[in-house]
Amino acid sequence: MPALLALALVIAGLTLLITGADRLLHAAVSLARRWHLPQAVIGATLVAGGTSLPELAASVSGALGGQFGLAVGNVVGSNIANIGLILGLVALITPLSVAPTIAWREWPLMLAVSALAAACAWGLGAYPRWLCALFLATWIAHAWRSMRQGAGSEEAPAQHPPSAAWHALLWAALGSALLGVGGWLLIVGSAQLARAAGISDAVIGLSIVAVGTSAPELVTSLLAAWRRQHQLAVANIVGSNTFNLLLILGVTGLFGTLPIAREILERDLWWMLGFALALPLAWGLTARRIARFAAAVLLAGYVLYLAQLAAEALLAA
Repeated sequence: MPALLALALVIAGLTLLITGADRLLHAAVSLARRWHLPQAVIGATLVAGGTSLPELAASVSGALGGQFGLAVGNVVGSNIANIGLILGLVALITPLSVAPTIAWREWPLMLAVSALAAACAWGLGAYPRWLCALFLATWIAHAWRSMRQGAGSEEAPAQHPPSAAWHALLWAALGSALLGVGGWLLIVGSAQLARAAGISDAVIGLSIVAVGTSAPELVTSLLAAWRRQHQLAVANIVGSNTFNLLLILGVTGLFGTLPIAREILERDLWWMLGFALALPLAWGLTARRIARFAAAVLLAGYVLYLAQLAAEALLAA
């Protein structure tokens, strides 16, 4: 692929990511106002689901092709990147306040689900269909419960009347689709530019592909933080991790038992749990604010994780 075409793909991907994030956030705020829901609830369900659609598509596509183990690595790697890379980077640029709904409901659920997924992986060595069906049912129940409990809350008054629900849902679907296509174009174009520069496929996989699959969450949270919609920015990350474990593994596992690679059992699950446990330390139990220092620590942790991956890849080569 010519370098000029690869650069065009990168630019097109970034454009679609920004446009998709803008439409998804606009729809989320409109629905929160129309349904009288906290933005944290919409962020942890609708926005988190929209930004995680690329991971869902990749996992289901891999399962249909017989690559059942792809889903587990995809989910665990994305959950690590969401907290270490994305939340760390966004809060480093703009310190984020954390809503009580996120601190006392969404995060405990994410931690419990992460611990359950890790315990089942270590105990069973795989995710059987019955367990994945339980994951899926749990996410549906959680989404329904969040909507019911959040109904009736008061959001800040809108400067303009909220859009009709069907109109907002249509824009949310379109925004999610643009995020998925934009992330794919960014990965393809960036990988081609990296190969043209002589960078190895191993390094490309550990950096460009890893970041590219998380690009929807990154761009959406950055845009939400820039607009001072902190609840959406943080809930998107926390909700995406819950969505990944319950819905993506749940849907993918319906096609067959999901095997778990030894490296994930021995290394990546520990990192995923470590980052999940670090969140309340990052925002403080009382202040509920992710300052730049805490964000830098999260980001440094992700760099250490990448360094471990690179070192193990070099030793295995």
